Amino acid sequence: MAANAVVTARMLFNLKRLEPFFVALVLMGGAASAQTENFYKGKTLTIISGFAAGGGVDTAARVIQRHLWRFIPGSPDIIVQSIEGAGGVIAANFLDKRVPPDGLTLGMPGRSWYVEGIVKTPGVNFDPTRFAFIGSSGVVASFLFVRADTGIKNFDDLRKSPKPIPLAAITAGTPTAMVPRLLAQIGVPVEAVLGYGSTARTLVAVESGEAAGLFITEDSIARRPDLIKNRVIIPLLQTRPVQPDLPLLRDIVPPSRQGLLELALALDTFGLMLVGPPGVPADRVAILRKAFSEMCADREYLGDMARVDLIAGEPLSGEVLEAEMHALAAKATPETIAQYRELGGRK
Repeated sequence: MAANAVVTARMLFNLKRLEPFFVALVLMGGAASAQTENFYKGKTLTIISGFAAGGGVDTAARVIQRHLWRFIPGSPDIIVQSIEGAGGVIAANFLDKRVPPDGLTLGMPGRSWYVEGIVKTPGVNFDPTRFAFIGSSGVVASFLFVRADTGIKNFDDLRKSPKPIPLAAITAGTPTAMVPRLLAQIGVPVEAVLGYGSTARTLVAVESGEAAGLFITEDSIARRPDLIKNRVIIPLLQTRPVQPDLPLLRDIVPPSRQGLLELALALDTFGLMLVGPPGVPADRVAILRKAFSEMCADREYLGDMARVDLIAGEPLSGEVLEAEMHALAAKATPETIAQYRELGGRK
């Protein structure tokens, strides 16, 4: 008993001696937490958009600009800067190499820029798995539309077309071009017409009759519901089972091309992501992820999305996006990468 009493007394004495150390740790932790919480106060956060104004990507970035600040401690100002070109690759390169990883500059390059990094396209200098993933407002379906005045009423009619149907596309590395080219490879008479630069421009081309159709995401076409309502265009294919009795793209692509299709349709997995450059401190990433998640559940934000005709899908967290990006990169075999480069007209 006496020995136990001595041990207990020594433990209490040692704990007493360490008490200032524990207090210091708590104070340091509290100070670090307060410093992180106050980091954005009085500062300006920049969101880089990879597409021109008027399209779905830039519009989504500006909705986030109007709401994200309310959920970030310190309520920073937020501005949007457009750096368009190469389907978002130029913006992603800029974010990777030219931006300090301080959490004050984020990017919304586009919907498929990261695939170019996975397949190591020449001129692409970033590794998409290294970005700081903040969140995605959610994935939506994509559709193949054609003008009603082509006389094509369904996918079977399209297959029987005596000549290729020109589809407006943004650039070679975007799904707007990759999917039509994949369809052409399996014998569907379509061809991608490049150079429209943004979703808004492809819609104008289809509306005017300059192009006979396009492959586009659900939230992008939602900005021009009149084109569907007035039957200027009609849907022939979908990537997700949204409309009954409309064929799924995956069901018409042979097994040998399914891996290629997964790369070309990676937007179905990730949606429109908000990311930071590699190396953003973990505590700031955590703040931004939490703010983004809270914003996505906010009624004002959702109302603003609806007001500008953007469809808010099921939000994806930064943690989920990070894991999915690593998985996509791991599944990209040399054979699939070679097929992808061929599809984009590259070697």
